[in-house]
Amino acid sequence: MLITTTDGFKALELDSRGRNQGPNEKLLKDIDPEGIHVVVFQMPHNDVEWRAAWYVKLNDKEEPVHVLMDNSFEAFKKHTMDYKKEVTHHETATYL
Repeated sequence: MLITTTDGFKALELDSRGRNQGPNEKLLKDIDPEGIHVVVFQMPHNDVEWRAAWYVKLNDKEEPVHVLMDNSFEAFKKHTMDYKKEVTHHETATYL
């Protein structure tokens, strides 16, 4: 399972500008600054980028929102991490 922090998600949002899919400004204002965001699906898109479906944690909301975002392969690799390899269960459990 791939995840990112809010800082990582915002970096990916910058990379998504000018591409077909990305979050809107309202979502960026409502995103939980301490949130962990989860990739639920990804696929190569047009052989030049990833298209990923995300569950994004918002402020004061129990349920995440679903967002599609296109990112370069490089940015996606740089700003996501494998939950199983890099985050302990205890650290993530406080966010999910």
